[in-house]
Amino acid sequence: MMAQLFFTLVLAMVMLVALSQMTQMPIVAGLVACTVLFGTYLVWRPEDATYFAHLIGIGRGADLLLYVWVLISFAILLVLYLSLRQQMQMITALARSVALREALANSAQHASHTGTARASKQSHLKPEAL
Repeated sequence: MMAQLFFTLVLAMVMLVALSQMTQMPIVAGLVACTVLFGTYLVWRPEDATYFAHLIGIGRGADLLLYVWVLISFAILLVLYLSLRQQMQMITALARSVALREALANSAQHASHTGTARASKQSHLKPEAL
């Protein structure tokens, strides 16, 4: 009974986090909420996990929960990898853009300084200045 209360409390905290993310990631939050509800159901009715396991050809409910946990973990890893890859591509594009802008600004600044230096040298060579 104590374990069931503890697991229910943990699942309730996960549900609160999922609900707080509903506006930013509604699909993920919805999936987490469904998983939490089903997990809470299985915490209080563990014999039903064995029933569901037998329905799909797995011997024990604990094995089913382990398999589902592994699948969910791999799915989360895939989503995190794809998100990280997308962020790295965005950072690379941003770094390229900044580098090009700085190069163009430095080039324009160098050209304006070079043009000013040429004009001052040419003014010294004008016949009126001699």
